[in-house]
Amino acid sequence: MKKFIVFAVAVALLVPSLAFAAAEFSLGGFIKLDTFWDSTQQGKNMNGTIQRNNVGMFHHGRTVFTAQGSRFNFTIKGPKVFGAQTTGFIEMDFDSSTNQNEATSGTASHSYIPRLRHAMFRFNWPETELLLGQYFSMFCEWYPELVEDGPFQATGMPTARLAQIRLTQKFLGWGTASLLIGEASNSALGQNYNGVVSTTGESAAVPQIQGKLQYQQDLWGKAAFYGRPIPFTAQIVLGWQRSHYQQNGALPVFSFGNDTWSNQQLVSVNHQTLDPWLAMFSTFIPVIPTHSANLAGTASILTQWFIGQGLDSFGFAGLTNALRFDQRNGGVLTYNYELQKRWGGFVQGQYYFTNQWFLTAAYGINKSFGVNNQTDGAAVTVANPVGSIYAFTADPARTMQQAEVALWFRPVQAIKFGLEYAYGATAWFQSTGASQAAATPVAFNAAPVNTSNFGDAHRVEFVGFFYF
Repeated sequence: MKKFIVFAVAVALLVPSLAFAAAEFSLGGFIKLDTFWDSTQQGKNMNGTIQRNNVGMFHHGRTVFTAQGSRFNFTIKGPKVFGAQTTGFIEMDFDSSTNQNEATSGTASHSYIPRLRHAMFRFNWPETELLLGQYFSMFCEWYPELVEDGPFQATGMPTARLAQIRLTQKFLGWGTASLLIGEASNSALGQNYNGVVSTTGESAAVPQIQGKLQYQQDLWGKAAFYGRPIPFTAQIVLGWQRSHYQQNGALPVFSFGNDTWSNQQLVSVNHQTLDPWLAMFSTFIPVIPTHSANLAGTASILTQWFIGQGLDSFGFAGLTNALRFDQRNGGVLTYNYELQKRWGGFVQGQYYFTNQWFLTAAYGINKSFGVNNQTDGAAVTVANPVGSIYAFTADPARTMQQAEVALWFRPVQAIKFGLEYAYGATAWFQSTGASQAAATPVAFNAAPVNTSNFGDAHRVEFVGFFYF
């Protein structure tokens, strides 16, 4: 009996060992020290709108030190299945927080909350790849190389990670076509203003669908993208989902008609079906190319532009209120949802002085269009029963812009330092008075009280990376 127990224990220990022997594990990631001085209360990712300059509580200098941007990952190389090489990838960081507006989201002991970034596995054939799990969307492939985490989020750089099934096919030696079917965004549209809570909500009717077509060819040489030589590349990505918007109760809205907040009971807001969509074009251009691994003296331009509606559904950060309401039907308070439309993008220039020293300069913009608070504010009255008042569930920004210059030094592959100056600006639809709270607008024709609909910010930031 004892021999049987010993044998059973040995088998129980051996079977998992044999299973793990079929896979190879490698640890990766980086440790990051991030320190910055800025003139406002933006978080470390610079992914929010900037409060108006006349709101003093948001405009005073501060200094932050944090290692929260550090992350680690495991790559698992598995056995071949159906002729394909299998690999898995899991990545964690420490950005989960109950208050995303805080610069570091830590406690006095700097205890950050782990977050699952990626958890996916792949089947790779010579020209085909099948990916399953949580990973970046196809809108997230061309990040500008800037110092802060999640660069240019405030101007529309997507950072969506979603559970998905993705099929990628290479063809003709220069082309790539991809199709993604994944988890649709289901954002909670309910807001709480002046003690009034909305019950509005969104639910997806179908999965989110994305498609990509990419051209990549070494036409005249390569240039560096994150330290790796890349040839000329152009790609277009399209995304769409269908969403249901539910009925809601009392909801405070901002109306362009009188430029004031008001609490109104919304009635006859029936179940609506709307279609968030996004189209994005990206191109990487080697300007001063190289034909080897030597990057010294090379230069490149990376530019990316998008247009769409309901863009929060695709992972854009900082786009305050991607939905607006359209009031019609005479004097009856009947509201219909209409997705806000936005366009934007960025351009980045990069030059390598040597293989260790290089400079990045970038500019990004995000802008709402199709909304005019001067012409779209005709009040609904008995005399004007077909008037239209556009309203938002939050205090919306008309335009967000960002410009940054970063100097990088990478003495060895494992170590990287960056020093950056960044400028950001937000232009709002409505103004606020200096003596009022940040979310309290004033009428366009009100007596002057130092009103402002513009806010800007400055930042100097230093980072150090240790890659492993």
